Amino acid sequence: MKTNQQNSAALVNRITCKPDFNLLKKTYRKNELIVTFKCNPSPEEERAVERYFKEMNITGIKVVKYDRCELPVQLWIAENIDTVVSGKGVKAGTGPGTQTVGESYSLNFLSNIPHYAWDQSSQKSSADIESPQNKKEVVKVAILDTGIDPFIVEPGYVGTNMKNKPGYECFSDSGNGWNFVADNSDIEDDNPGRHGSLVAQYIINEFKKSPTKTVEIIPLKTHDSNGHGDLFKIFCGVHYAIAKGAKIINASWGFYYYEEEPLKELNELIATLKDEGILFITAAGNKSDADDTIATAILAQEGLNPTPSQLRNLAIHHFLPANLSYEADNLITVTTSDGDVVSATENFSNVYVDLGVIADKAENGSLLFKVPFNQAGPAEHIGGSSFATAIATGVIGANCNTGLYTRKTINKQSFIDDLSTASENARGINLCQKFPALEDELIRDGVCVTKNPDI
Repeated sequence: MKTNQQNSAALVNRITCKPDFNLLKKTYRKNELIVTFKCNPSPEEERAVERYFKEMNITGIKVVKYDRCELPVQLWIAENIDTVVSGKGVKAGTGPGTQTVGESYSLNFLSNIPHYAWDQSSQKSSADIESPQNKKEVVKVAILDTGIDPFIVEPGYVGTNMKNKPGYECFSDSGNGWNFVADNSDIEDDNPGRHGSLVAQYIINEFKKSPTKTVEIIPLKTHDSNGHGDLFKIFCGVHYAIAKGAKIINASWGFYYYEEEPLKELNELIATLKDEGILFITAAGNKSDADDTIATAILAQEGLNPTPSQLRNLAIHHFLPANLSYEADNLITVTTSDGDVVSATENFSNVYVDLGVIADKAENGSLLFKVPFNQAGPAEHIGGSSFATAIATGVIGANCNTGLYTRKTINKQSFIDDLSTASENARGINLCQKFPALEDELIRDGVCVTKNPDI
């Protein structure tokens, strides 16, 4: 009889073998394709690509791009255009053979944020809470999420009238953040669970106790009220963050990925952030019944039957951007732990997960964090790798040397080492520890950070 470890070894990488695209139709937006150019395309270069699609009888193409920023990435919409990279046309990553094109096409993958229920009526309004102190070093953190609720997130930490870095023109006329869902300046969080607002306040709370640093949140609404977003909006949000001088991008979301080829466009975007000296911090991902069903069906085609626990292993069930952390020096993947295990509802891997965040409470197999707002009644708790990611972003941003955000050579290990060196800060607690029980299978090197206990 095979051991669980042997079964897991048999499952690794098999999930991307010859996927049946009929299983994957709900993972991306049908009739949409992301087209990536080598540089900002001219009208003639766009027409060259359009002619290529017409040769495959794909006509009536609508091209979506942002007037406020000339980006080398566009969204092309037409009947059946997605089939170009979904097995019926050319394979992903190939192109029409013209030197004007980045030779890169991607499905517009969906990113879905789960709903988290908690009692917002018990929270104090932002008007009752202090503003950040002056004369501190400012760390700019871009949050790609569902927006910001100004009635519960402390407004003094949210960026307004933000200027672009010298030499960057993208979105220069949009200084208060941007709504990429509706393509307007309304960045208010309309998600019922206020996901983006929770993420923002978790980050803010880690800075509030820092004697030397404060945070400026760059609010970017890339996910709608239902928590639904897509890769194109995310790409555009990342370019906004670059232009406004973000040091960290918080990505408390992701999507399961089932294709054989790496997602070239996302790899290249993370590489661009490395060139800019930007740290990208992302969620390991949570259990999703719909995605587990897809993964199980794909593996069944190979004669394999994964256990629920095996589907939480990122080496078996791939989740992006989390799985890019193995090769990307500037990408940190985060999950929740208690020092002995990872939350049963969250993903793990000793290869792809860089950090755990120590939870405040264990309940029914889940590991939870205290809601980050001042509460009028008893403390509520919520869980998910989304919030672990936000806490990790705050801990790193508030405590690490800003000299580590180096263009081209930024390295996540330097940040982790810096936290370990300064393990006892003004809070008098260990910021970063290694837990031997985690390192064999669950988290690389078993490294976990601890959130601010005072909020």
